[in-house]
Amino acid sequence: MSIAVAPAVVLERSVPMAGAVELVLSHPPSAVAVGPGQFFQLAVSAPHTILRRPYSAAWSDPAGGRIGFIFNVVGTGSAWLAARDEGDELDLLGPLGRGFDLEGQRPAICVAGGLGVAVFPGVVQALIARGRNVIVLQGARTAAQLLPASRFPGADVHVATDDGSAGHRGSVVDLFSNLGEGQSGGIDILTCGPTPMLTALIDVAHRQAIPLSDIQVALETPMGCGIGTCLGCAAPRAAGGYFLTCQDGPCVRADRIEWELMTDGFHG
Repeated sequence: MSIAVAPAVVLERSVPMAGAVELVLSHPPSAVAVGPGQFFQLAVSAPHTILRRPYSAAWSDPAGGRIGFIFNVVGTGSAWLAARDEGDELDLLGPLGRGFDLEGQRPAICVAGGLGVAVFPGVVQALIARGRNVIVLQGARTAAQLLPASRFPGADVHVATDDGSAGHRGSVVDLFSNLGEGQSGGIDILTCGPTPMLTALIDVAHRQAIPLSDIQVALETPMGCGIGTCLGCAAPRAAGGYFLTCQDGPCVRADRIEWELMTDGFHG
């Protein structure tokens, strides 16, 4: 797959959920080339910033040449990106890394915590296009931080909030725990979110005898270069040592990860 460094033009800026910004860019090569779960390194021109910022593509429209990114404002770089408006140009490097494996016929359960939901509009779209049954489980602190269910057409969407303002009061892992027990014939699980959520999900999988090889995790380790040079995105490997998330991931099978060593230090 080709990797392009080229300017993209901002078509639209919006706020899809509280605390997040969505930029829709026009860049036909990227829209065609990106696979669900892959990421780009976006250049920023904020003062005192050097490194690009890594963001997974939220979705793409190959026919229209459009690609979308959903991100939180957490620092100088993301604040600069969030201030871009219609007609502004952005420099993209990508698509990079390995996306989700979406082939198969079993039901697919997408488990998203917090901003981990940002990768799933395109993932769900691709799963539905393959004729698969899709369930989306989305968790957030409060209802305003949920991505609307309308962003997942064709999927069965369930939500959980910490404060009980929408759906189940509690963790999205609670939803999965209740749902997973009722599944027969096997399921494929795709997930992204904070490390504590991921480790809790792995614990439930162990208790329900769900093979970790049936779980794909989109990791959000810090990435400096995105191409395997800086070694900043190392994640603990079950077989010993470390792998580079930017090259072996960001989407990896859960059985490849040494979960005892996964901490919030690996969550970007």
